Amino acid sequence: TPNQLRKDGTFPGAYFDIKVTNTTSLLLSLRNSPQASQPPLPTLMTEPTTTLLNNGHLSFKPNSAINKPARPISLLARLDQEEYVLLPNASGLVAICSGSLQRDAEHNIRIVAPMTEDNGKGIVQLEGIWLDKGAHIERIEGTLLNDHSSDEDLLSAESDQVGKKHNAGLTRLLKGSIHDVEAVHQDVLQEDKGVQDFRNRRKRLEIITDTPGSYGSRRYAMRTGGADGLLAGVMGWEYLLGEMFSVDHVSTGIDGMCLTQDCIGGTGRPDGIGDIFFRTGPPGSIYMEHPWLFNNDVPDVLVINIGNSDKASFDLYASEYNKTAWDLAERFENTYVSFVKAIRKLAYPKHPATIQSERSGYRTYVPNSVPASVPIFIVRPFRGELEHSTQNIVDRLRADGDEAVFWLDTSGWLDPRSTSSSSSNEDFYTDDHAEVPKWRLSQRGNQRVAIFLHMHLCRYLARDGEKCPFLPTEVYQGKVFDPTERDFERYVEGEKERKLRSLFWGEKEGTVGGEAPTTTARA
Repeated sequence: TPNQLRKDGTFPGAYFDIKVTNTTSLLLSLRNSPQASQPPLPTLMTEPTTTLLNNGHLSFKPNSAINKPARPISLLARLDQEEYVLLPNASGLVAICSGSLQRDAEHNIRIVAPMTEDNGKGIVQLEGIWLDKGAHIERIEGTLLNDHSSDEDLLSAESDQVGKKHNAGLTRLLKGSIHDVEAVHQDVLQEDKGVQDFRNRRKRLEIITDTPGSYGSRRYAMRTGGADGLLAGVMGWEYLLGEMFSVDHVSTGIDGMCLTQDCIGGTGRPDGIGDIFFRTGPPGSIYMEHPWLFNNDVPDVLVINIGNSDKASFDLYASEYNKTAWDLAERFENTYVSFVKAIRKLAYPKHPATIQSERSGYRTYVPNSVPASVPIFIVRPFRGELEHSTQNIVDRLRADGDEAVFWLDTSGWLDPRSTSSSSSNEDFYTDDHAEVPKWRLSQRGNQRVAIFLHMHLCRYLARDGEKCPFLPTEVYQGKVFDPTERDFERYVEGEKERKLRSLFWGEKEGTVGGEAPTTTARA
């Protein structure tokens, strides 16, 4: 919040990580209250509303609506590596652990707000935590937070202290004093610590999607009698992907929301996802009128998966649009291109490693492996909606000079067939409870998406990128899968391999290591 006295989570999947020692108990202090004067919760089967609350231009004042208590919120809590604990309708003081923690051990607690029970319109208001007397809150490894409050000025880009030690060291070095050289040596050690901090930096993944997996998982769990709907908040492909890399992850996922503005039948109409991305909360929340500040929340990779909702609107309301499919696709492409350019210019003009280096005062300590800009992956919608448009978007952006944007071909990842049965072997299922029946990702589908995305994002998010599978740059350009070309491409790859073996190891073409000819393609 503006006064820094509370942490609010406004988008589905928001979470807080806390590390404590020397305590046996931990309680959350929430501003959420059962007496909050807000609209009643929708039922679990209610589709997202398309109307917006007309709050006007809210201001950051003590008596503004942003400081009013929110209604109770259902949470998930995980202690260390144990199973998640369900905390339904939490408000006021909430006991996470009461006398059961080991006092002499460090404990990591994660609090997740899935917001699956009210279609993503919940708000979690964390005022603080209660611990035993003498307990300590420890620094989370890899975060930008410093150990001492006296150093917090270094987090500000406008701070006069930025580079102070480095510049002072250079001045002393020019004077040539022996004692000054020793002082410079201490500065060098400090720089080495800065480099080490860079290497230990906790990376960040950000996802923008109109197909949040957590929403589909919740419906699937209800339909099959599986896990509680709350647990679906940590079973969507967005959450699973971040956890596979053990990185910070955030998702702007509004089910059924279009990219294009004034999208007929879309959630939050007349706003689009591009509008929500620059705001502090989803449509219908009191945070919609507040702009989001991107200073300290720059991702290492941005994944954008949108197009499903736009395509559904274009098809279902074709007569109301009174435009050709070509015109609607062109409108989608133009909006998408403008959106990505706005992200580059207004939100993430620099890579987070570069920003951290500049804030530390040592601008030269950025490895060559760090991209010049935040890599943006534009994902082909999982069922191929507006597939060619998403590819054209990447071509246009790259033609304009953005070499850090890639088209990710998802064809062949999932079986597009969807059923209404409870089979665990399906990637999609049909949600018959929606106002207009629509497909959703099943639990298996969410897992498969996360696994495939893990391979493509590994080099950017893994702690040790050398262990990631090698994917040449052309892989990210993508192409439509054509089974008739597969065998020919394997033959060409085999020919390349034989040519190289003949060139470097003198083996005869047509044989490998003296054996019979082979046409095995390179893995």
